[in-house]
Amino acid sequence: MTTLSVAAARAAFSKLVESASTTHERFEVTRNGNRAAVLMGADDYDGLMETVAILSDSDAVAAIRSGIDDLEAGRSETADEVRAAMVRVGRLVE
Repeated sequence: MTTLSVAAARAAFSKLVESASTTHERFEVTRNGNRAAVLMGADDYDGLMETVAILSDSDAVAAIRSGIDDLEAGRSETADEVRAAMVRVGRLVE
C-alpha cells in the first residue's frame, strides 16, 4: 500500500483513482503524518463489504465451516457427479 499526504493525494487524485480502479492498488492518505483515509477501487470496496456481511452472519459462517469440514473429510462430489444428479432430477437437460 502506498502512503501519501493529503496534499500529494490531491495533486494526483485522478491518477490515483485510475490506478486503484485498474490495478487494485490501495493508497493510504495521511494528514499531519497520521492515517486519515484509504483510497481503494469500488470493486475492492464492494468485495470487502460483502466479506464483512458474510462474516457477520453466524449462520453463513457455520455453513462455510461445515462445508470445509465436509471437504476435509472427503464428503464431496465431482462436477460430473453433480451434473448427473441434476439430470436425474430434471434440473438440467443434457
